[in-house]
Amino acid sequence: MTNAEMRDKCLVPFSEQEALYEERIYPNIEKYRKGDFRLKFTDRDGKPLAAVTVEVQQETHDFKYGANLFMLDEFATDAENAAYRDLFHRYFNLATVPFYWDGIEPKEGHPRYAADSEKVSRRPAPDLCVDYCREHGIVPKLHCLFYDKWIPDWLPKNDADAMRRLYEKRFAEIAARYGDCLYEVEVVNEMLEEQYWKTQSVLCADKDIVEWAFALARKHFPRSKLVFNEGCRVPFIAAADYRDPYILMLDRALSHGASVDKIGIQNHIFCGATCPQEEDLDDKLRWMDPVKQIKAMDVLSSFGKPLEITEVTIPTVGTGDEAEALQAEILKNLYTLWFSVPQMETVVYWNTVEGTAWNAPNGAWRENDCRGGLFRRDFTPKPAAKMLQHLFREQWCTRLTVKTDENGCADLRGFYGDYTAAANGVPFTFGIHRGDAIGKTVIL
Repeated sequence: MTNAEMRDKCLVPFSEQEALYEERIYPNIEKYRKGDFRLKFTDRDGKPLAAVTVEVQQETHDFKYGANLFMLDEFATDAENAAYRDLFHRYFNLATVPFYWDGIEPKEGHPRYAADSEKVSRRPAPDLCVDYCREHGIVPKLHCLFYDKWIPDWLPKNDADAMRRLYEKRFAEIAARYGDCLYEVEVVNEMLEEQYWKTQSVLCADKDIVEWAFALARKHFPRSKLVFNEGCRVPFIAAADYRDPYILMLDRALSHGASVDKIGIQNHIFCGATCPQEEDLDDKLRWMDPVKQIKAMDVLSSFGKPLEITEVTIPTVGTGDEAEALQAEILKNLYTLWFSVPQMETVVYWNTVEGTAWNAPNGAWRENDCRGGLFRRDFTPKPAAKMLQHLFREQWCTRLTVKTDENGCADLRGFYGDYTAAANGVPFTFGIHRGDAIGKTVIL
């Protein structure tokens, strides 16, 4: 299959739905991602100042767009680690921090929280990640508390009472150390994939395990945003509507009082992870289909909770520059769709640098073959990285000049976030945030 044929296959679902973008997606971005704001200028005596020119610049986004931080200081050389540290904060405002139990506590009673802890591949110590985020104004999210796919061998996996005690100890330790500095906490992850795990404990068979995990998380993280994360269900939800297993599991958990604050779902397009990409492409088109995406988002939105695309992989299908350009086009179309969903708060890309994804030791799963990174192995940005930056730093970023009327007022509409501005050489700040006050008076 040629690059041109692969491009046509990938982009036809979007080109066939131009009306969906024009009639729903673009208008939703204008409606739900922006707010109105009024600046009023007076002199010190309270007299309105007319014809004042105001330069306005958006500095931050309320919408969170992130990636996993699994490769922080994980490269072989200082230069590579410095390059990764530099690129991450320039392209993202959120970082997923790994709290897999087998990586946190490979030896019983010796957790790896401290920044100088012994290295574990793709599992940088939480202190290291949180310190980096704090230094660069990035919000860290916890991934994840209960995920029996990655648990240490020393656990008494067949003793339910002992496992509950040890899980409570784990939750309590993490909350005591990080509870006040996290943007959000993923409580459970990929529960519908449990049948394929090799390490799970007897707790996974409990009928109320999801509710139990959320109750335990709420006990130890009383003020945190608790997230329910599940695997790549979008085409299945689109096909089964409210009968999809994830929807039924969510409905059960919420009806039984689970303290779920946010609903998460993954959208990995793992084209080529188990077979050549040409053989895999037709199947993976389901995760690119905008009709299926919108239908799934509508079903998830019906729960009335904020939404998050928790893990994203967009493959580089084909070879050379054409393949990289195609990846960027797919990213643009999907991120635009997700950004338009009223209840969407966050989209998290997964592996950023090529060659750093997870490959199974037995070779059955070769995630790196998807070439889903946003950056080449030499840390130069691929077109997809540049597209992501263009969307959030240019297309969805407000920069404008306004002038006050005879009442000293200047009205503007901008994307939600924090702003800097200047009028008559006087700098000031303000924010446009959903649900907040919509005006500010500035005395010049």
